[in-house]
Amino acid sequence: MSQLRPYLFRPEQRLRTSASFQAVFDSPLCKVAQPQFLVLVAKNQQPKTRIGFVIARKKVRFAVERNRIKRLVRQSFRLHQYELPAVDIVFIARQGIDSLANHELTKALDKTWQQLNRRYHASLKATDENSISHSHPRV
Repeated sequence: MSQLRPYLFRPEQRLRTSASFQAVFDSPLCKVAQPQFLVLVAKNQQPKTRIGFVIARKKVRFAVERNRIKRLVRQSFRLHQYELPAVDIVFIARQGIDSLANHELTKALDKTWQQLNRRYHASLKATDENSISHSHPRV
């Protein structure tokens, strides 16, 4: 019998403090950019992936639209959480995201999670190679 995973979005999976957000802004490991949003990724010390939102009123004017976007991103994150590495993610909305339909945003997010996985593992591989080449002098 296969074990079912709980696809929940718990409070410990949210970035809550400004220090958590600042850690991602100060040293992102990789970025995934779409025309309507940007996703920053940084390592965390937790066993789970965490996500935070930056959706400025200047970019998305109406609260109902900001809430719709957050709801769709949380839903997509919840469904892909087991495919993602244990990192901190900051989702930053750009101008025009409120004009996307729900299915278009969901499709863009699916593509983003795949790119995030590839870029994160590529950046880990690159940092590992750099640390190995710098730690062993060539003779």
